[in-house]
Amino acid sequence: MALAGYRLTSVPAEADVAIVTTCAFLEAAVTESESAVRRVLAVKRKNPGVKVVVAGCLVQRFGREVTRRLPGVDLFVGLDQMNRIPELLSAGRQVLLSKRPVGLCSSKSPRLLSTPAHYAWLKIADGCDNLCAYCLIPGIRGRLRSRSVGDIVREAQDLCRIGVRELILVAQDTTAYGKDIYAKPALPRLLNQLGRIPELHWLRLMYTHPAHVTDRLLREYEQNPKLCRYIDLPLQHTSDRILRAMNRRYCRADIERLLTRLRAIPEMRIRTTLITGFPGETESEFEELLDFVRKYRFDRLGGYAYSSEPGTRAAALRNQIPEPVRQERLGRLMRVQASISRRNLRSLLGCTLEVGVDSPGIGRTQWDAPEIDGVVRLTGSSPRPGTFVQVKVTGTQTHDLVGRVPTRSPSVRRHK
Repeated sequence: MALAGYRLTSVPAEADVAIVTTCAFLEAAVTESESAVRRVLAVKRKNPGVKVVVAGCLVQRFGREVTRRLPGVDLFVGLDQMNRIPELLSAGRQVLLSKRPVGLCSSKSPRLLSTPAHYAWLKIADGCDNLCAYCLIPGIRGRLRSRSVGDIVREAQDLCRIGVRELILVAQDTTAYGKDIYAKPALPRLLNQLGRIPELHWLRLMYTHPAHVTDRLLREYEQNPKLCRYIDLPLQHTSDRILRAMNRRYCRADIERLLTRLRAIPEMRIRTTLITGFPGETESEFEELLDFVRKYRFDRLGGYAYSSEPGTRAAALRNQIPEPVRQERLGRLMRVQASISRRNLRSLLGCTLEVGVDSPGIGRTQWDAPEIDGVVRLTGSSPRPGTFVQVKVTGTQTHDLVGRVPTRSPSVRRHK
């Protein structure tokens, strides 16, 4: 859009074109996406000249049905046509769908940051081959398709040259990266090369599949000084029977061995995701999950009540758990985790930690990904966003820290 002469604004009332990029792999995501579209359509009713575009997974999943669900939208585009929005608006098209594999981004494509200037999400692959029983992503986004190491490194270098100091690697399964184009996982090789970029300060890894964490990846965590000692490891469950039904391709013993290896890495912190109320989950299996969480005391934990999505194998399973039971179990899980988080954070009282400043008065440690984990609420002096400072922890909350920035911090690094 920028290349076509448009200027970015986050205020819908100021826009000539309002683009809603959507998620649709869960019912909750569909509801949230459609609500966002309806809010923009309300702006259009007050200003009929605004063009409303709905793009991404919602269109890819529902096809032309989405036009009936969201009347009033000027243009719907699937995943592989998002770069053609200015052209399609000019042509007066309303719907453009395609079943072709979604095209990969490239370092040759101009990029406009929508995050603060000092960090950026860096997509290394798209699609997924895991075929988990509850997940629609392979049907929406296709099979695994990796970018080349060289192309990713070039984009990373370009981002760091304009001031990015933290790169956050994302894909549907980052640990599968490279299997399709290099015949074996290439994530450790990629991390090693990214770690050599002089301007880069933090390198963060998200969405790792527990079955695909290799010894080479663990060594990279031990040896790469720029790789944050933080791993996003969605376990989903710990009951062997439930894991088999989910098609996760590991068992509880595998999880325990992996957690032991990860905890042996100094300063390592582990984030996980768990699902409550998967079809057939018994009360004893849920209690097993709770006991596991109490034992391993995860640093960060996201919980989801199972969502039965039409078209998945799990939706056809017998013994679907009633929604109130799924939600009640989720509430119990998150209350247990809240208590664990409070205890974990209290152990940091009095410690001095490196904190990256995101906005005035708000920062993060290397153990916190932006937008999903905790923050450090800063007191004392006010370092600029994009700097890294030493902060003494003076207080703790359920998920956040409070820290004092000294008047002079010898470790401040400003991005150029």
